[in-house]
Amino acid sequence: MRHVVNFGLLFSFLTLAVTGALAFWRPFSLVTTRVHIVFGAVTLVLVGLHLATRVGYFRKQITRPSSKAVPRPLLIAMVVAWLLLLRLSLTDKAPASTLVAQSYESRQRSAIVRASSLVGLAQPNRSEMLLSRSPGKEANVAVSIAIRFREELPNLPALAVWAESTSGSMIETLHLSPELAYSEDPDWAGQTTPRHHILPLWRHRHTLVTGIDPEGNIDAMTGATQSHSFTLDRYLQLGEESSFVLCVEVNAANDPNNTYKDPHLGQPSLLYTALVELDAEQRYTLLELTGHGGGAEENGAIQYDLEAFDSAKQLIDLVLAHHLPTEESLED
Repeated sequence: MRHVVNFGLLFSFLTLAVTGALAFWRPFSLVTTRVHIVFGAVTLVLVGLHLATRVGYFRKQITRPSSKAVPRPLLIAMVVAWLLLLRLSLTDKAPASTLVAQSYESRQRSAIVRASSLVGLAQPNRSEMLLSRSPGKEANVAVSIAIRFREELPNLPALAVWAESTSGSMIETLHLSPELAYSEDPDWAGQTTPRHHILPLWRHRHTLVTGIDPEGNIDAMTGATQSHSFTLDRYLQLGEESSFVLCVEVNAANDPNNTYKDPHLGQPSLLYTALVELDAEQRYTLLELTGHGGGAEENGAIQYDLEAFDSAKQLIDLVLAHHLPTEESLED
């Protein structure tokens, strides 16, 4: 058993060290987190087994000090150091805060985009995606968006889904492709590409509400007003004549044509939109092709001339939104 515990601890420690380093230096990964949690649990069990065989040692150190025991001042100093470091970590004080500030998540916090915790994602198969935005405490309507891609696509395109007001202000980002969510210059189809060149319409609106431009600088001319709401909940209420616009921006790499000849960027992003009216009798809304993001890298302006597009129009077969009141609101 001793050999099992010793080697088990060695292997578990190595796994925790690697996954811990990845979690520190790299963007969040569900795989890394899962492996770290599993081997953390294994380490906990192995350490428990190890300590079970050393109960006598610790009892002697604490209750029967001798010349061979750990000196009392040293033991007290170790306990104090442990408690102090624990307190500094819990309160986010140096050196804990200094160390955490060097992590990828801290250094790239202005670039990282995460959807609301109320948004769920399901992919029944490779060519279908279902987004579901559950209502929060202040809302009573759920919204889901079904997206069906063309089955023959070799790789799924980059995608952003968001809601904006009827005046064009972004309310909430519902989904951003994971490969684009952690950096302004992600690896897109094997080549480092600025995010505002991939999904320029979404990125421009993101700048307008956050005040952070693609270079990570604070844009004093943008940013949400005090009355702006970053949550969709205030729009997801029956009986308030609420309405908002759902937007889906999509772009595939390596799809040039006679008009857009860049071999990597190819045809610009396409935008699908629909006006969702919560009190309307029809609860299904089809998002339609509206425009494209060509040239929108600087000003975010939607272009409506789609004649120069060919294969890009075939990326998506269907985008369908569905809003459904909760059971409580139906009873009311």
